[in-house]
Amino acid sequence: MRITQPWQELKTQEALLRDQVNGLTPSQKKRYFAEQTRQLKDPDTYAVLNWAFLGGFHHLYLRKYRLFIVECTLLVIAIIGLVMSQPYFALILVGLVLFELPQLFWPKNCQAVQLPCITLNL
Repeated sequence: MRITQPWQELKTQEALLRDQVNGLTPSQKKRYFAEQTRQLKDPDTYAVLNWAFLGGFHHLYLRKYRLFIVECTLLVIAIIGLVMSQPYFALILVGLVLFELPQLFWPKNCQAVQLPCITLNL
């Protein structure tokens, strides 16, 4: 849900999804809820990982392994450069901060903050 999305529209979508799920057979409901559980991410865990840890650990939680490896590698390189008194490595840190700030306040991955959009192709 986007903050600007009207509440009535959200309630309508929720009611439609609820009606679709209620119309499924028991075996289809079981598969649907298993898939939902697999895809759904807890927003509190995402927020803690994003706020408390450097290096993009929230990407591991969202299963974005490549992005985590890139961010963690850049962070390690920047820290080693700064320890070796190379001030231009601070630019890497600035770049990482600028990349992470929008994700911190406005996460784009809807699965981290709301129910996933699961299609009912059963």
